[in-house]
Amino acid sequence: MSYALVANLPPIYGLYTGSFPLIIYGLLGTSRQLAVGPVAIVSLLVSHGLNAIAPAKLEDGTANPVFIKLAIASAFLSGCFQLALGLLKLGFLTSFLSHPVVSGFTSAAAIIIGLGQLKHVLGYSLSESNNTFVVIVDMLARLGEAHYPSILMGVGVMAFLMVFKKVPRLRKVPSAMLVVIIGILISWGARLDKSGFKICGTIPAGVPVPKAPELPSSGMGTLFSFVLISSMLGYMESIAVGLTYANKNGYAINPDQELVAFGVSNIVGSFFRCYPAAGGFGRSAVNANAGSRTQMAGIISGLLMLIVLSALTPLFYYLPKPVLGAIVIIAVSGLLDTHEPFHLYELEAWEELIAFCVTFFATLLFGAELGLAVGFGCSIIALLFQTSSPTYSVLGQVPGTHLYHDLKVMDAVVPVPGILIIRFDMDLWFANCNGFRDAVLHEVKLALHMVSETDKPRGELRRLVLDLSGVNRLDSSSMRTLKDIIVKVKSISPSTSVALAGVKKAVRRRLAREIALASYMGPGAHSILVAGKSRDQLQQYFSKSADASGRITRQQAISIAHELEKFSSSKVDEHTLEEGGSEALSFNEFYQLLKQLYGEKEDRIAMLYSNVHAAVEDRESLPPVNAEGPQEEQDQEEIVMSVVPEAGEINAEIVTKQQKHA
Repeated sequence: MSYALVANLPPIYGLYTGSFPLIIYGLLGTSRQLAVGPVAIVSLLVSHGLNAIAPAKLEDGTANPVFIKLAIASAFLSGCFQLALGLLKLGFLTSFLSHPVVSGFTSAAAIIIGLGQLKHVLGYSLSESNNTFVVIVDMLARLGEAHYPSILMGVGVMAFLMVFKKVPRLRKVPSAMLVVIIGILISWGARLDKSGFKICGTIPAGVPVPKAPELPSSGMGTLFSFVLISSMLGYMESIAVGLTYANKNGYAINPDQELVAFGVSNIVGSFFRCYPAAGGFGRSAVNANAGSRTQMAGIISGLLMLIVLSALTPLFYYLPKPVLGAIVIIAVSGLLDTHEPFHLYELEAWEELIAFCVTFFATLLFGAELGLAVGFGCSIIALLFQTSSPTYSVLGQVPGTHLYHDLKVMDAVVPVPGILIIRFDMDLWFANCNGFRDAVLHEVKLALHMVSETDKPRGELRRLVLDLSGVNRLDSSSMRTLKDIIVKVKSISPSTSVALAGVKKAVRRRLAREIALASYMGPGAHSILVAGKSRDQLQQYFSKSADASGRITRQQAISIAHELEKFSSSKVDEHTLEEGGSEALSFNEFYQLLKQLYGEKEDRIAMLYSNVHAAVEDRESLPPVNAEGPQEEQDQEEIVMSVVPEAGEINAEIVTKQQKHA
């Protein structure tokens, strides 16, 4: 009834809104404690937003029927909007409300609600400012107006409720119902309304007959703007309350289903003269303290409200308002989360602690609407900061294995001489790709012992391996960045080769379409290192037959290719080696011919490396390597690299399989 007055509507519309939507939500919603009905935020928006279309009161001070119709129509439109969002699966928007933000908002909202109900205990009205500190100053300045018998009653009720809350044996007793009954009896017997106590007074009886809401013929633009804002704010407040109790009771809520539930609740409610409903802090706290464990609690509450509307409203005539205020104050006191900021401080989670504090004080200073919006903004900023800050690891090899780990994490890991392996541990996208490029170039300069940009490389870096096993997707900006990294590494150290390792299937498909990057893709990090070593050995093998100028004849190239042929399932096509080009071949020309012979595909090149490695070691025979072999090795290495830290037995088993394959 109080929230209906805040919305500039007759009190009976608050009772309507607290019944029908509550029943529908109980059938469709996923929160077990959330009580749906009129709430302060939406009520304020109804008062301010719809007043721009039609005044709430007529000249004689009575309620304006046009304003009431607008409020009912806004419930229908809000329901349609929320239902559409739910069917489109847009409930993920609530994922941007982190727990510290929700905790900060609910803690501040508990203070605001408590102060709002304190006026009933004090016996005089308080400032309606959104600034909580202004309300507190106004309250203290006017303490002389307080009705001390009301204060005594309110404090007594709060003490009574606290005893029932703290004593385990009394927790299941419906203490709120007891104080309401006792309060009504005392007020009726002592005629407290004659002694300065504020009571509820006359409440109209009867359940409304269903009637279709009437949409206005003018002002639809303003009405739609109001519906958009009130729907989202009401939903976000409801989700904040729902998440609070879901976390406390160890269950999950479905944001998309919540949107559907609120949408249908408001649509059905509009046919029974309800204005927009949402999940309220105060009633949800009372509901939870009463022992609500399932959605049936809401359905039963809604049905009881209909019974009250039908026949029992005269019984509440003598209900003292200090009793109602005290019940809500005790109920919302449990929402004050004093543990969360200290917990975040102990964890040194400074970003989340800042988000908690900013949301808490913004809600106290600017009201629930802006406070929740600021909290939402804090969550978005924190998310962007985390995803745009590159997370990477420089890997080293576990001696005697094919395993590679972060050099900063495992003491047993050693760097691979002349090799720099960098693993990126998150998806690459336009917001973090520049940071990744800067990090890679920084590590390259460290490996080359370059103190400044103008220094010449003093160290040796034969190969840079970018391990992309932690990257699930990349966009066009990140692909451009990868090309930029390759170009800049070559400009810093022309002798350094670059390879992309551990590329997953989805990323591989995208990279394969980029000619400038496709040739740099390789299998797992270990296979790429073996490949680099084999290429060096091939060059040594080549040098044995080369003349003083470092070249061999085309006939010598054919002989070497035939020598490698016995290690491959492919036959050498001499026409491929004899066609075009000069008679004397450099190593790079010879190497390109071999790549042309075995194919440009990664598995064929990997097979070539294995064959060269075998030939250099003067092995006479080796079983043919099928095309699937290197891919299996890659998959096993990726599994090993992802499982590594604690699974010693699994690692040993996989390495054994690799050794058997070799």
